[in-house]
Amino acid sequence: MVIRYNRKTGDRIVREYPGQNGYANAVSDPDFRKDMGKHLGDWELAVIGSDSFDSIRTTHSRYFTGRDVTPIHA
Repeated sequence: MVIRYNRKTGDRIVREYPGQNGYANAVSDPDFRKDMGKHLGDWELAVIGSDSFDSIRTTHSRYFTGRDVTPIHA
């Protein structure tokens, strides 16, 4: 899963990569690779692997405090 998280507003954009190769697919995503290592202002970019979305919501709860502003096509 790739999460773009706005530290100031709590807004987030989430893109899921299901399956056994999900983490590898996430770090290979062209949008992630384009922004990796860049200063994104208030936005933080995180790649998180887990067995379920619910696990990530629990272990990384701060990423889920604001609004989900994920575009429909993401």
